[in-house]
Amino acid sequence: MKPPPRIPDHHPLNPRVIAPGSSEWPERLNELGPHEPPKKLYVAGRDVDPGARAVAVVGTRRPTAAGIEAAQMIARGLAQANFVVVSGLAIGIDAAAHRASLEAGGRTIAVLGGGMDLNYPKNNLALRKRIDAEGTVVTEHPQGVPPHQHHFPRRNRIIVGLSEAVVVVEGSIKSGALITGRLALDANRSVFAVPGSIRNPYAAGPNELIRCMEATAITEVQHIFDDLAPGLVWGDDALPLGPVGLDENQARVLGVLDDTSVTADFVVAQTQMAQGLVLLTLSKLEIRGFARRWNGAYELTASGARIRAALAQRSR
Repeated sequence: MKPPPRIPDHHPLNPRVIAPGSSEWPERLNELGPHEPPKKLYVAGRDVDPGARAVAVVGTRRPTAAGIEAAQMIARGLAQANFVVVSGLAIGIDAAAHRASLEAGGRTIAVLGGGMDLNYPKNNLALRKRIDAEGTVVTEHPQGVPPHQHHFPRRNRIIVGLSEAVVVVEGSIKSGALITGRLALDANRSVFAVPGSIRNPYAAGPNELIRCMEATAITEVQHIFDDLAPGLVWGDDALPLGPVGLDENQARVLGVLDDTSVTADFVVAQTQMAQGLVLLTLSKLEIRGFARRWNGAYELTASGARIRAALAQRSR
C-alpha cells in the first residue's frame, strides 16, 4: 500500500527505544501466553510507567452512538480512578476512549500499527497531536513503515501486553476488537464486554464473548472496579437519576427507541402516533438529551436509557 503522508508540523521524530530491562518496560509485556512479546518499542510523549494500572478499551471503527457513549463513560471513569487507558488510535471506539481519558485529565497510550511519523488514520490527526503532547504513543515499527493490514493483529497483542484487562465495547464477530479480546484471554488477562442489542451487528462480538463465558458483561465502569479494584466506588453525580417531566407522547416514543438506530417511520408504526407528532416528540427528546439523531435515524442516549429504565420500573 502507498504510505500515508507524514504528519505535518510534527516533531517527536526522534522517538526513544525501550526494551526489556529498561525503566519504561512493563513486565506485563513479557507475559503474552503463546504470543511472542515485542523485542523493543518506539515511544514518544510521556514516559510509560511500568507500575501504573492500565486497561485497554477497544471496539469497532463504525460505532453506534450508544457505543461511543459507553466507551466515553468507561474511559472517563478509568481515568478518574487513575488507570491508564490503552487503545489503538483507530477512528470510532478507540478514538472516543483516548479523548475521554484526556478530557478527564487522565493518561492514555496509543499503540500504532505503523511508523509514528506517518499520519494514520488521517482523520485522527488532531487527536494524535494531543496524545503526543499529553499522553504516550507506542509502536513496534520504525519510522516510515506503512500500517499494513497484517500489522494490526500484532499491534493488538501490544495493546494487551500494556494492559491488565481489556474492555470490548462494540465489534463484529470477525473484528479486530474481538481478536484483541481473545488475545487477552490467551495472555490470562481479564476481559470485559459491553452487551448490545441483537439488532446491532457491531454488538455481535461482545455478545458472543459473553455468550461463550469468555468475558464478563459490564454496563458501568464500577463493574470493572469490582473485579480489578474491590472497594473502589465510582460515580457521576451529574447524571440524571429518574424521569423528569416527560409527557405521555415523550414516554411512548422513548419506550420504542433503542441503542441502535431506528427510523421515524419505525417509531410511527410502533406507537401508532401521527408522523408529525412523532417527529416533534423526537425533536423534544433530542433537545433534552434523551435521544440522538444518528445517520438520519434516532437512538437512545445514555441519559435516555436511564430515564426509560426508571419509567419501566415505575410502571411495575
